[in-house]
Amino acid sequence: MNARAVRKAQDSKSEILKSALELIRRSGAPSLTIDAVAEESGFSKGGVLYNFPTKDALIRGMVEYLGNQFEAEIAAARPQCLKSSSPTLRAMIDVTEGWLMAQRDVARAMLATKADRPELSEPFIEVKNRLKAAIEAETDDHGKAWAIWASLEGLHFSEAHSVSVFSDAEQAAVFEELRRRLDDGNN
Repeated sequence: MNARAVRKAQDSKSEILKSALELIRRSGAPSLTIDAVAEESGFSKGGVLYNFPTKDALIRGMVEYLGNQFEAEIAAARPQCLKSSSPTLRAMIDVTEGWLMAQRDVARAMLATKADRPELSEPFIEVKNRLKAAIEAETDDHGKAWAIWASLEGLHFSEAHSVSVFSDAEQAAVFEELRRRLDDGNN
């Protein structure tokens, strides 16, 4: 396959994944069917199935797409965080804050979509392992770093499960406190 064909195939997959995410964002996890994704994306059902032969393959692709997007946003934010004791973790705080505001409905839908298939989360776990390794290389205070990360996970969990009791303003205050704790003593 030549470079142009590979790029076109990647573009097709990306468009299908974006359409699937928009579908569950708008209509919820139960709406995720191959037929609905085909209609949403403008691809034929055969075109969707060519790229994602099963619904599980589609879901795994969506998780991988979101994980790669999350990692890319952290990499893009990291240069502005170089004064932090852990630039990667500081970028994670910033990106997670943005994602919880902009992507909370996607997190809820993805949770419902893969609830009985935890192995579909493996692509995101791989991203998290790479981020963990980067943080371990940046700071010796792993306890502090993991406590901050666990706080981020807790905020995400409560949003994904629709059990958050924090207003947007209270949540913003938590993110500011996490930033302060990360860099306490660095300035």
